[in-house]
Amino acid sequence: MTARATTALLQPIVHSDPAVSVVVPTIPENDHDAVVAALERQTADAYDVLVVNDPDLGVCEARNLGLERVDGEIVAFTDDDCRPPVGWIEAIRRAFDERDDLVVLEGPVDGGMTYEGRRKYPTCNLAVDRRTAIDAGGFDERFEYWREDTEFGWRVEEYGTAVYDERVRMVHPDRPRSSIDRENERLLRRRHPEKYEVVIVPDTLAGRVNDWLWRKGVWDAVDAVRYGTGVRQRG
Repeated sequence: MTARATTALLQPIVHSDPAVSVVVPTIPENDHDAVVAALERQTADAYDVLVVNDPDLGVCEARNLGLERVDGEIVAFTDDDCRPPVGWIEAIRRAFDERDDLVVLEGPVDGGMTYEGRRKYPTCNLAVDRRTAIDAGGFDERFEYWREDTEFGWRVEEYGTAVYDERVRMVHPDRPRSSIDRENERLLRRRHPEKYEVVIVPDTLAGRVNDWLWRKGVWDAVDAVRYGTGVRQRG
């Protein structure tokens, strides 16, 4: 796990002994005020927030830097275009309190992005045991902007228990700004072939046909028509 030193670290919410530390990667071009405002309204106590706001850091570097700098035993990740419901941090803390062996936690996502839990570990709604995440090596920068979350989660889950918790809900109002990187996809499959077959390629004929269409760029073309083609940005 590597991350370049940076001075663009903002701590809008401070606590002397946080149980949960939230890390939000962003860049100056992106507005992070709304996500910070949502985090300020949380029902939980004993938490802090670190915003890594540096245009020279990739999203993996930014999250790794957050892992290194925060103090909470639990680190929660979200993105600058998300809106955490008021009970988000409290639900994360409760889930970890209920299981001593919990190392990686995911939950549902609603809005422009939807997720119902299949061990893909989207970082818009992800929490980890900090020490375990560091021991696992943090985010692999080779997966920058595509599958870095899934690859990270698959490594962390080897150290303990992974849980999908309906209570840990996130709102992602807009469609994600990332797009498919086929080289990252091939690398993920090479590094984790068994997990890839179980999680990414559903074991059904329809699922495999859909997977084939996706790899051939059909769904990319459909999305380009529906949403317009965007530039990859942090979050």
